[in-house]
Amino acid sequence: MKRKFLLLLILLPSLLLFVQPMKTVAQDLPPGMVVGDEKGIKASKDGEYFVKVDNAMPGMSWHKNISLLNMEKDVPYHLTMLISPPKVSGSLDLSKAIQMKLTYEGKVVYEGPASGLSEKNNLQSKPLDLGTFKAGDSRSLEVDYSLSGEYTNKDFETKNKMENVWTFYAVKTKEPVVPKKDKDSKISIKSIGRLPMTGETVKQMMIIFCMGMLIVLIFLLIWKKKHKDRANISKGGE
Repeated sequence: MKRKFLLLLILLPSLLLFVQPMKTVAQDLPPGMVVGDEKGIKASKDGEYFVKVDNAMPGMSWHKNISLLNMEKDVPYHLTMLISPPKVSGSLDLSKAIQMKLTYEGKVVYEGPASGLSEKNNLQSKPLDLGTFKAGDSRSLEVDYSLSGEYTNKDFETKNKMENVWTFYAVKTKEPVVPKKDKDSKISIKSIGRLPMTGETVKQMMIIFCMGMLIVLIFLLIWKKKHKDRANISKGGE
């Protein structure tokens, strides 16, 4: 009995170490949430906006304006954006060489390599919060690229190319009726669209579940031992 009890105590915590975050299936970006640039390139229904650079030269700089518009009727959405790890080829890694600045609502929200990885930010793992869009709201995400003139022809012996995907996620938000005396009531959020449950949240739920099972097993083992001891005492009395 003691061996079984010790074995369970060892195995269950060990299982917690192997609990992996579950990935949820991404859903379509709401059709009324439009994301696109001045050249007519739009995010797909999956929220993916394709970025490709294959003609950059030393000293070159260029600008892009990405428009964000909620055309849904009476449906507000909260928008975020992630940058995928880039695919690069050629003599020069453009994802590191090209500098990118993102300006949103008049504020610089990212400044660093085009890969989305800088000393202060990691847009590959932490989404850029673009805020809540009420029906009819529109905003612009300004993108400025630049490539230093310090590079030489040697860095361009073979054609350099960079590709990555910016994925926009939408969450439908429901704004409750706020009582007059409580203007600070928080907006409740109902997840739909493309925003997945975070892996950390799922992992915590799994840990709580396993701990609950451990407590139940310990309780059952104690109860069984007491029941067995009582039975032995009864037999001894006879």
